[in-house]
Amino acid sequence: MDYLILTEKNSAFNKYEEALGGRSGMYEGKSYQLVHARGHLLELEEPAKQVSPALKEQYQSWDPADMPWNVSDLRWRKATIDSGAKQLLNTIGSLSKEAKAIMIATDNDPSGEGELLAWEVINAIGWQGQVLRIYPVDESAPEIKKAMAKPKDVTNQQKDGDYLKAYARQRWDYLSMQLARLSTSYARAAGYRSVPLLSQGRLKSPILAFINDREEAIANYVKKPFFEVKFKDNNDHVYARKVEKDDDQPAFRHSDKADAEDELAAQLSEPGTVEVTKQEEKRQAPNGLLDLAKLDAVLSKQGFSSKLIQATYQTLYEADYVSYPRTEDRVMTTEQFNQLVDNREAIAQLVGVDPDKLTHLEARAKLVRDQNVAHGANRPGSKVPSDLNELTQVVKGAQAGKCAIEIYRLLAMSALSILGEDYVYVAVEARIKEHPEFTTKFQQPKELNFKEVYVDGDLPKDQLDAGTTALAEVMEGANPKPSKPTKTWLFKKLASVGKYGLGTGATQQSTVAQLTDPKSRMYYLKDTRGTLSLTPNGKMTALMGKGTMIADPEVTKDLFADMDAVGRFKKNPNEVLKTSEAVITHDMPILEANVAKLSQVAKVEDQPREKREITFQGRTGKLSLDYGDHHFTDEEVDQLLAGESITINVNGHPMTGKLAWKTYKGYDFPGFQTEQADWQRQITFKGKTYDVNKKWGTHNFTDAEWTKLEAGKEITFEYKSKDITGKLIFKKMDNGSTKLAFVPSFDPNYTK
Repeated sequence: MDYLILTEKNSAFNKYEEALGGRSGMYEGKSYQLVHARGHLLELEEPAKQVSPALKEQYQSWDPADMPWNVSDLRWRKATIDSGAKQLLNTIGSLSKEAKAIMIATDNDPSGEGELLAWEVINAIGWQGQVLRIYPVDESAPEIKKAMAKPKDVTNQQKDGDYLKAYARQRWDYLSMQLARLSTSYARAAGYRSVPLLSQGRLKSPILAFINDREEAIANYVKKPFFEVKFKDNNDHVYARKVEKDDDQPAFRHSDKADAEDELAAQLSEPGTVEVTKQEEKRQAPNGLLDLAKLDAVLSKQGFSSKLIQATYQTLYEADYVSYPRTEDRVMTTEQFNQLVDNREAIAQLVGVDPDKLTHLEARAKLVRDQNVAHGANRPGSKVPSDLNELTQVVKGAQAGKCAIEIYRLLAMSALSILGEDYVYVAVEARIKEHPEFTTKFQQPKELNFKEVYVDGDLPKDQLDAGTTALAEVMEGANPKPSKPTKTWLFKKLASVGKYGLGTGATQQSTVAQLTDPKSRMYYLKDTRGTLSLTPNGKMTALMGKGTMIADPEVTKDLFADMDAVGRFKKNPNEVLKTSEAVITHDMPILEANVAKLSQVAKVEDQPREKREITFQGRTGKLSLDYGDHHFTDEEVDQLLAGESITINVNGHPMTGKLAWKTYKGYDFPGFQTEQADWQRQITFKGKTYDVNKKWGTHNFTDAEWTKLEAGKEITFEYKSKDITGKLIFKKMDNGSTKLAFVPSFDPNYTK
């Protein structure tokens, strides 16, 4: 076999199978075999497993005294995510023995994530042969075939810039988990012992800082009215004096209305003559296409969550209805432009755009180019649906169906707008002849053109000509109150940092999707139709991050730049990793001091969590003396150490259990283990024993259903007049642990 072609997931595998004519065979004189991962098959192990046994306790610890870590202590070990991942890895390894080269065909997204997960597989199977990389613009058959014709040799892993960039990012983020441990530990040590994970990160912390600063500005806003003399002409245009930047109190703005009236009477009481100083016809071309962040900001106003938008877009992409989601391009190639031109009438009919408005069929240089374009801007895909309802057939659920239609509609109108002619308007500037410091400016639309296809906001309104005469009057104003933070505002803030902004639109959208997901451990932002507010946990996390480097957007901007430099071989990855120690060392005392700010949103709990060092079954560890709201007495601890079962009252319910050794993220510790409750059933799943819930809702699983569930198979049963399909899955809980449970197919945690 010439090529073992590694795709990122099963859906991509299917696309390649269709494009090349089979899962294996011959293509252009080369024999090949397709295989797929399912995203990352491996992940970095817990810190305690990355170091020598002598350092294990230090790296298990959340105690600030054990940080910052020494990067040279870490072995950077990776392990398969689960048994399914291990099985896939074994299959890929077995097939690779027959191959002359492995061809990486994972996503080539700007972060290098596809490169990283491919090299994880290649390294894990011990491959020593040739490695090739192809870069299709999308997963359509023509683009796959085009990419297959020009593979790049990346056998030397250290010369693969995309991999090095992702390598640096992954390891930097891993090291930054210390900041989450520090934030959480400082808060708990100060008495906030029920505080959840307070996670800090290179993008999430600046986002939370922006939101917190805006919320504080709103809370601290004090209205300061002022009175100012302005002229208004006979066509209602207002003429005012220029307020210099950063001048909050110009002399002509009076706190007392009487002073403004005196100024008017003494100096400005006579009518003024309007003098037009500029009247120039101008043209404005379309600015560019929507990226994923802007798409999210618009759709959120319709009630769609960031997580739903992200998942729905991905599904539409896999079905060829839209282009690659995680692009950083704001332009498209000539070929992509020509495809849009060819499909314009069909797409316009779908989304209600007048085809007669789409007359600019020559590519604009600022929107179409063939150099330095990876995927092209977000736009409709190669497959045009027969009607918008067709899109609902590839997603699950009514809400996802509505979201799919709106995603396509917005992308289509945004893309079609570049086929509209330039917006034409007259720019008018005028002043009061007798008092030329009083000026006005406005636009008079002549031809809306592309703005009638798509405009972000309201269409320009018709304006009357400048008047001929104007009268002065006292007008009241006030310092502007900060508006509520919205996604539109946030994404603009992120885009305004530095020359290129903080991350791509897709990265920003993905981070906000996590922060606004109520099921996430990092549910820090509430999204109310595109308006954002900090949750209590988000507020605590933001307060802990005040004044830190990790929450400083300029630091994050430099970090993004450093990682890009690694990808261009301008910087050594290990040099970038050293900056993590500088950030953590700088931020530790600030995080500790910021605990004092938490009293704004939380109360110190009366009794700190107490632990006792014990020896049990020949092993030593620290036993927490608290279980729920129950505090173990000395007598109960003695009974537990003797191996006895005891019954305690937890949150008003009796619970029976005994002492046992538990494991959490590689850390072994003694703890109270409850006995199997009446609502539980003990089963064997994938060779291990688990206690699971006997029922889902009010449905009690039958023995026949348990047989299928224990075998890892799906079952279907009737529940409240509906068919429910699902299976047993290790579901991630809010505290970071996993629990074996029945998960229905409509649940976001469900995987095939």
